[in-house]
Amino acid sequence: MIKQLLLISCAASSLLATNGVNMIGTGTVSRSMGGTGVAFFSSGSDAMNKNVALIADVKESELHLDVTYFNATVTSTVYDQMVLNTTPSYDGPVTATSQNHLDTNFIPAVSYVSKIDDTWSWGASMFGVAGLGVDYKDELAQRQMKTGMMLMKIIPGISYRTGNTTFGFAPVLGLGSMSINYDEDQSNVGADGKPLQSTREGLFGTNIGGSDLVPALGWQAGMDIKVSEKLRIGTTYQSAMKYTYKDVANFKQFGPHGMVLMANDYLKAQGATGFTESSTENTDAMIQALIDSGMSTDAANTVGQLMPVGLISDSLKATNPKNLDDLVLEQPWEVAIGFGYELTDKVTVTGDYRYIAWGLAEGYKDFGWENQSVYALGFEFRPNKQFRFRGGYNYADSPLKNVSGEMGSLLTDMQGTYVFDQAVSMLNMVGFPAIATTHFTLGAGYDFSENLTIDGAFMYSPETEVSRSGSLVPGATNALTDGLIPTSPVDMNYEYSTKMEQMTLSMGINYRF
Repeated sequence: MIKQLLLISCAASSLLATNGVNMIGTGTVSRSMGGTGVAFFSSGSDAMNKNVALIADVKESELHLDVTYFNATVTSTVYDQMVLNTTPSYDGPVTATSQNHLDTNFIPAVSYVSKIDDTWSWGASMFGVAGLGVDYKDELAQRQMKTGMMLMKIIPGISYRTGNTTFGFAPVLGLGSMSINYDEDQSNVGADGKPLQSTREGLFGTNIGGSDLVPALGWQAGMDIKVSEKLRIGTTYQSAMKYTYKDVANFKQFGPHGMVLMANDYLKAQGATGFTESSTENTDAMIQALIDSGMSTDAANTVGQLMPVGLISDSLKATNPKNLDDLVLEQPWEVAIGFGYELTDKVTVTGDYRYIAWGLAEGYKDFGWENQSVYALGFEFRPNKQFRFRGGYNYADSPLKNVSGEMGSLLTDMQGTYVFDQAVSMLNMVGFPAIATTHFTLGAGYDFSENLTIDGAFMYSPETEVSRSGSLVPGATNALTDGLIPTSPVDMNYEYSTKMEQMTLSMGINYRF
């Protein structure tokens, strides 16, 4: 039972990307109010994630259960004139829609909070908090990319109230899983006879994510101040949490060594013999082999400029799919401030500002993500003692920006391995398109008794598009402009773009006793 709950909580969030890879709310009420909740208590699940100090608002004890149905439509377009590209995207843009590779699209959250006395309260919660993934099976232009990154949290917390001010603290156990699978020679298998990368088994034997759950530790703290009978403000901080995912991908395939691998695959596609890991020739022989296969001298020399100097065998060994690299991916620290204000005895408005430091987090900064400011507004209308109607709005610029004129041959240090900027753009746009910006939310709640409340929520994020374009032609320093200019007449332009549209339906049950 625990395994199933962990799988559903963690894995089902692997397509859920709203603010970066983070959900805008873990509970139904928060999600219906634009993801606000730093200064508005609605349930234990929301309080434990938004501001742990708010659990002091529980009257006695309550058990909260949430489930969210998530649906996303993700499409990507690839146009890649790199001379070694043998897929349809060389001749023109190719658009494909990501398949749904999840075993389930339902994301649960469960929490229990209890008041110890008028000063102290405590609680515990478990929920999926972040994720992203795509599946472009059989789509050659998209490199048959299949990715999954998913996170859940287990949080025990405590709050202390003194006068009109409450403080909260919670240690956090994070569990994450990640995989990056893409084109691979299916003859490369491990000792168990299974392909080493592109069809690796996922979490708990499923087709989701990496093979293991990776733990990470962190903490969060919050404060809530009741300024007046009508106004309260809150603030919270969540620490960074560092996950080290094992055997994610061979990142050397995305850099200069990978150019040798691609050239060798290109030769085989042209009917040539190619080279092996025991070959003794250097990369000059690869350039000549490309020319002999019918490639123009300019094009072959341009490819050669992207290769490392050395033996062909060294590059083929370095890019062997058996040599998978680990990836440290740090969930960034966050700080937020919010307010809740009772306009009337029937209407409450809420607002949050949250800063997420993607650009400072290990892993995300390597992929070029930028820090993110999140703005959220919400309201709750109570026409009588039983009914509640809610709405909200959430906006944040994408941490992935539009880029044009990129010099794709520049190298980025990906945790000790140099990869082309062109490859980083492709991975961001095709593999991890965390581009949602705008969210509209609605919801309602009904008190069936003094003990039982059921809430519902709907969230819609309209289609957003981001693109990256540039050229993989090598560049050289231009002393006159202090910039880079291409050093080859060969056209190796590329453009990767992605579109995403999201929708969620949530239901929460709150039982007080």
